[in-house]
Amino acid sequence: MLAFAVLLLASFDEARGYTPGTSSPAAVSGFVVNRLDRRDVLVFYNCAYSASQNFAANMAWTGNVTTGVPGTTSAAFKDDVLRRINFYRALVGLPGDIVLNATKSAKCQEAALMFSANDDIDHFPTNAWTWYTAIAAEAAANSNLALGNHGPDAINAYMEDFGPDNQLVGHRRWLLYSRAQEMGTGDVPENGAFNSANAVWVIGNFKPAPTPQFVAWPNRGFIPHTLIPARWSLSYPGATFTSASVTMTQGGSPVTTTIVSNGTTNVGDNTIVWEPAGLPASVTNDVTYDITVSGITGAGVPSSYSYSVTLFNPDLLGDSVTINGTNSPFTTGSGYTFNTITQADQYELKVSQGSTAAWTEGAEDAPTPQITDQTTGGYGLRQTGLKRTGAKAFNLAFPDFEDQSFVVTRDIVPSPSSQLQWYDRGRFATTTTTLDVEISTDNGTTWTGVFSRSGVGLNSALWDASWISRSVSLAAYAGQLIQVRFIMKQNGGSISISTSGNHGFFIDDITVTNATELVNTTATPLAGAATSFTLNGTTAGAALVAGTSYYMRVRPNVGLRWYGYGAMKTVTPQAPVGYAGWIATQYPTVTGGSLADHDQDGIRNGVEYAFSLNPTAFTPGASLPQPVLAGGNLTLSYTPPVGVTGVTYGAEWSENLQDWFPVTDTGTGGQRVFSVSTAGKTSLFLRHKIAVAP
Repeated sequence: MLAFAVLLLASFDEARGYTPGTSSPAAVSGFVVNRLDRRDVLVFYNCAYSASQNFAANMAWTGNVTTGVPGTTSAAFKDDVLRRINFYRALVGLPGDIVLNATKSAKCQEAALMFSANDDIDHFPTNAWTWYTAIAAEAAANSNLALGNHGPDAINAYMEDFGPDNQLVGHRRWLLYSRAQEMGTGDVPENGAFNSANAVWVIGNFKPAPTPQFVAWPNRGFIPHTLIPARWSLSYPGATFTSASVTMTQGGSPVTTTIVSNGTTNVGDNTIVWEPAGLPASVTNDVTYDITVSGITGAGVPSSYSYSVTLFNPDLLGDSVTINGTNSPFTTGSGYTFNTITQADQYELKVSQGSTAAWTEGAEDAPTPQITDQTTGGYGLRQTGLKRTGAKAFNLAFPDFEDQSFVVTRDIVPSPSSQLQWYDRGRFATTTTTLDVEISTDNGTTWTGVFSRSGVGLNSALWDASWISRSVSLAAYAGQLIQVRFIMKQNGGSISISTSGNHGFFIDDITVTNATELVNTTATPLAGAATSFTLNGTTAGAALVAGTSYYMRVRPNVGLRWYGYGAMKTVTPQAPVGYAGWIATQYPTVTGGSLADHDQDGIRNGVEYAFSLNPTAFTPGASLPQPVLAGGNLTLSYTPPVGVTGVTYGAEWSENLQDWFPVTDTGTGGQRVFSVSTAGKTSLFLRHKIAVAP
């Protein structure tokens, strides 16, 4: 149950990025966010909003509703509440600098106890209320009040301000009041028969009036679609909205709006409230609304205000990592680059091998099923009562009002002929309940349905008499990395809640045919500033094997949250040949490449390779083929060593050691002969010119 009561009483620089940022995700104040930057808002949401999501575990309430003990909550829990308040204020462009007053919080704690005990809220409770105190009544008169929610969830509910008694969105207006500087919070969790309750002290000790600005909720700029309320509002200190109108468009098309409140009241800043029609329940692509509020009056108040609100899905990053580099690396290792992701804190590289071996997920104890159990209620997903083969099968049933699911966590790369196959069997389930099979290509961030069946009903005569064989083509996912999920959905209809063993859907013998499964996977963390990595025995988990395919993918961590892997790159290493093979097999300690001189003997590594010398031991220059003066010619003649490949042998001559000219090779067979006449020359020099492929 959730109820509210409203008490009626007589810009930041958008170019700045989110601070404190991911280096201090547990900060409770000092927030500044660039609302016009999708990535900045995403990081802000992932950090500052998500940091308060564990409030239930942090609460540590010491009170007791039955015995009338208000108790206390932990400092971490109060931080969760304060962080959520300042999150919303920063997102609308107000200072995220609210602090909690300990005295006010203690008084709110007594009020929350009273509301939970009486299963009711009122700004003016009488002394007939259970656990009534003057202190509790004082807090009730100065606070936002909620029953059925507490902690950050109550702050969310205040910002949403739904229900027929909240058309003024008074709770929201107090939280976003331009002069607010301190608040207090009191909270009681749901316990036994008692509802949870919250009181947030919002009235009093206001700061001097700041420079006025428009404050919109949803905020100007980007906003996670999960925060969108049914009622939208725009506030401005001292404004009169009585004659104002609201115009909204989406993609150039008009959006119907209904103004539900525009009078002048003493609840925070003056505000106009309207309800747009047709708001989406979810979004995949960003959705932008353009709003103009005109006909505003008041001394020094702008007569109109236009702004845009863009809804986005925080589960979707909007960017992915693409790996670039050779498809045929040497087994000694090769370097790869990838594009950067704005505000990425780190990356993860995964390198896998492929297996075409058949597999079946049959819920058996051995081998251990490769699944993630996402069911609620604590019932056994793997049961023995009804199975097709073996000793067990999967069973999805409703222990509560949550959808039930499990994920086959195998990383699968289908081929054009791949089929997802399984057997299922239905027992008690309403006909509006469905068993859906879904595919994810982004590591479980989003899911696409490929199969759905309805429940058989609530009569045992309608039960499936036998196991039903299913087969779904995965051709549309050929070459992509996928995971598979089985999910039982209530779809907003009535459901049968029971896990007795005769309810829901039973699934057995799941497999994918003609596909590659990624195995022997090695994960390597990469720094947020990284733009490259090396595929080698370390990142692959073992020495690279020539002719074996390796599957590489990289995912980014943005705002302390992992997003999906980018496109998979498949490479097949080859044994090194030429200079690279020589180094790898005979002199693996040599560094610097063919142009370097590892042993500092004056002969480059590549030249030592060309003449089968040792690049790790000092070699005199005389060890190289030397020219001979005979018959009026200076001649360099030699036969290259057997087995040396990737080398171009040549020579050049000069009279002054500055200007050099190529010499034609006149040798036959495998012999190299470079000869220059001495006629007319006072001096003559001859040198090797060696080109070595890497």
